[in-house]
Amino acid sequence: MKNILSCTNHKLRFENIIKAENCTLYDSLNNKILDLESGVWCTVVGHSNPRITTVIKDQSEKIIHTGYCYLNPIMEKAAGEILDITGINNGKCLFLSSGSEAVEFSVNIIKNISDKEYFLTMKGSYLSAFGSAGKKSKEEWILFDWDNNKEINNIPFNKISAFIFEPGSSSGLINFPPKEIIKKIIDNIRANNGLIIANEVTTGIGRTGKWFGYNHYNFIPDIVAMGKGLGNGYPVSCVVLSPRVIQKLDLNKFHYSQSHQNDPLGAAVANEVIKIIKDQNLINRCEKIGEKIKNRLNNIKEKYGIIKEIRGKGLMIVIEFEKNNKISYADKINNELLKRNIILVKRPGFEVFRIDPALTIEYKDIEYFLNNIEEIIVKIA
Repeated sequence: MKNILSCTNHKLRFENIIKAENCTLYDSLNNKILDLESGVWCTVVGHSNPRITTVIKDQSEKIIHTGYCYLNPIMEKAAGEILDITGINNGKCLFLSSGSEAVEFSVNIIKNISDKEYFLTMKGSYLSAFGSAGKKSKEEWILFDWDNNKEINNIPFNKISAFIFEPGSSSGLINFPPKEIIKKIIDNIRANNGLIIANEVTTGIGRTGKWFGYNHYNFIPDIVAMGKGLGNGYPVSCVVLSPRVIQKLDLNKFHYSQSHQNDPLGAAVANEVIKIIKDQNLINRCEKIGEKIKNRLNNIKEKYGIIKEIRGKGLMIVIEFEKNNKISYADKINNELLKRNIILVKRPGFEVFRIDPALTIEYKDIEYFLNNIEEIIVKIA
């Protein structure tokens, strides 16, 4: 594609994909490709889900876009569904266009309501593609290394405006920190009147076998930023503000406006995604399928010795390979999988695969992947 700029740091492998259904892509020659990364970890209820395409069609025939002084009733319906799954009662929602925008908006809210010097996040957190959350400068941010427990004693909690918790993603490497460390940080933040933001762009909407990553840590944040799976591939994100934040926010001083803010089409899609997950009990299914995949991969790990670790929750799983001075196991296995038309995420610069299929993935597709990766590992090992 000579007119398309590709600058993701991921190698472009297929240029002729013309159709997709659930976890299967079709190229112009009608070859089938198994997508185990849900696009960019977005299509949680599968590519071209018929309920989503119907909602897009129906809402498009009514109203797609609104202005600053009028809204469509679907906004309130979608907000109600989102508040229900977050556990934040009497909160408010703002619909935006991307996960990065949702995180950066959350940071700007904190800057408006707090005069403390720093934000705290864990070392390795991705957070955003731009803005303060993307840059994470030492003038504004403290990065905590949770592998070093003693570091927590050096955090100036009285100077922290908010802790931005990114559960599990770790810039794509999937590391869920221990509960006791997160509890200690949250307790210290709240004791010093700081706030908690949960970045659920990657871990939210059922991906980890619960609605959100923070559900694994038994607390309710003050702000939740979500995207990716919320739109099932349609560009919509959302920021949820708790009553505590709303009470502090002076809307006479804080203003934020962009062209696609609280658009009804995005809200309609988000509303339907949540309803599909509830109707089909996909979160429970995600947890069960994830355990099945991890058990099989751990069995492969024990048999052949080139896998260092299997980790993750739900359908957010990492395979980390042992380092080898002669070859990259991850590169070689990834190339072999691609020859068999299987796509998963090879993290650039790391001996790591990510597996993030749709929550609706069929069991036959899981078996196909697991059988193929074991065949390839047998030959290499």
